[in-house]
Amino acid sequence: MADQLPITRQKAAIPGRSRRNAVTGKLKTALEAMVWEGLERKAAAERAELADSSVRFAMRKPHVLAFYNAELTALRTSLRARNIHRLDGIANESKNDMAKVASIKVLEQIADVADQHHRPGETQSPGVCVVIVQPAPPPAGISPATITIDAPPTILMP
Repeated sequence: MADQLPITRQKAAIPGRSRRNAVTGKLKTALEAMVWEGLERKAAAERAELADSSVRFAMRKPHVLAFYNAELTALRTSLRARNIHRLDGIANESKNDMAKVASIKVLEQIADVADQHHRPGETQSPGVCVVIVQPAPPPAGISPATITIDAPPTILMP
């Protein structure tokens, strides 16, 4: 009797295919090969057993771009420490004085940018602060008085 049941959509699904609005399977393999191994799109698609056009069309979808950009951010972050050590090594060991100066300058710029984004000992605040200030009420017991002066007009003659 089990052989007579119709094939469900899940059973008919292509193996290695990503779920709806998710990056899994072959597409994930291709994107990770592009980011972490530096493969070109066509080579990454061949490794994942996908057509190059499939990867190209997938890269137009927002959830795929979000995954790709998140992986690139992770790669950039993981390379930062090594790059700083490399710049420090150039500044200390290079025989070229211009390279030493340039690497020191870059290290200082990195430190300045980091300080601009978050200064030590300072809490991070939201981008926009709205401060509503009420005007102070007039002091009690003092009321403004109106003074009227009636003076006769004077004509000055030379």
